[in-house]
Amino acid sequence: MTQVLTKLGGSVKNAPHFTDSQEKTENFKHVAKVWQDQCMTFDAGMQQTALEQQKINDIKGPLSDWRAEVNYGKLSLLHKSGVSYQPTAKAVKDLAVIGRTSEWFLNDMLTDKKANGSEDAKTLYKRDFRDAEVVTQVLNVTVFAADRTDQKKTRLFRTWSDGTLRAVLSDQYAIVNNLWFLETLAKLIPGGLLSHWRGDADTIFGNVLIPDTIREESDSHYGGMLSVGNSEIGLRRIMSLPSVFRAICMNGCIWEQEKGEIVSQVHRGRVDFKSLELAIAKNLQAQIPLLSKGIDKVLGSRTLKFGDVPTVQVVAQVFNDFDLPKSKAPKFLGHFNTELGILGNEALTAFGLENALTRLGQEYDNETWVKYDSIAGKIANLTADRWGGMLQRARTLEPKDVEKSLGDVSHLI
Repeated sequence: MTQVLTKLGGSVKNAPHFTDSQEKTENFKHVAKVWQDQCMTFDAGMQQTALEQQKINDIKGPLSDWRAEVNYGKLSLLHKSGVSYQPTAKAVKDLAVIGRTSEWFLNDMLTDKKANGSEDAKTLYKRDFRDAEVVTQVLNVTVFAADRTDQKKTRLFRTWSDGTLRAVLSDQYAIVNNLWFLETLAKLIPGGLLSHWRGDADTIFGNVLIPDTIREESDSHYGGMLSVGNSEIGLRRIMSLPSVFRAICMNGCIWEQEKGEIVSQVHRGRVDFKSLELAIAKNLQAQIPLLSKGIDKVLGSRTLKFGDVPTVQVVAQVFNDFDLPKSKAPKFLGHFNTELGILGNEALTAFGLENALTRLGQEYDNETWVKYDSIAGKIANLTADRWGGMLQRARTLEPKDVEKSLGDVSHLI
């Protein structure tokens, strides 16, 4: 197959690399060793994925092979083999769908209760065996009862060697193997590096750094990359989005105004992997040329300044407009202050907000991380008029409005 990664042309092709003065390695001559040491090659990523996949044990069989029980105070699913598994939130959701009951209720009963529902909030109380008994009874009535669901239909139960049940899927569910996905990316993007690589045996998240897009700027070094992911158990479809890399904090800003071609693989029946590889190639071919424009957008957001609007009011308006939880405000402002220390007044711009958000996202789970990188990309895409409108709304905020959005953060500004 024709390789997707080719010369990108334009300003990217002629830009300084990261950096001409720093030590390079033989295999990645355009990537400074200090950057490369924080990334992985495709080979290393595939080795890590293959090692992770050794913990997988897929069991095919009917619901009648299972029953819900409380084991050591926790909800468990007992298989006829005598092995007991603790279901993840995804598996509980799958069971709720099968039993036509409330996934929210079941997982809520298994999650420690926080003061305001945020993971950062104070824990009011921990769930215990009493909650597990309620969920067990609901599952045995709605899912594992012959008069409610088909107990003979063959299903796919994804389990791990650590004793967790990861998902309950149709036996017709088509798995797109994460190792195959990585091998495909390696073939289509020769010389790419894996950065911010996260995930597990079921689901992978991360970025593919494109070496030939790297630029030097006054505060750091920037490059184009693709934010990619795949899930074998249906947590997400194959994804690939243009993204911008900032070396100083190893962050990524997902620039998704133009996504190129979308790859959508239905998880049912047989997968035509040859056709899927062609679709991924088309997707990458459409997106790689967008990387230069994305870097320009992110760097250009330095011109979108706060002006005479107080920082705390701008931040409050950003939290309002992008529906960010108040509980995240202290950490966000901590990262924003870091940007002030690096950039000075240049941080009092949309650019500073984007970088604080991408720093913040790295502290949380994969879904939140991608979400915050995407919000940063939306900020980078604001036009001057839309930025001006946001500042105008921020200018009208009263102290009580700010506290409602951010809490008491006066000591952080």
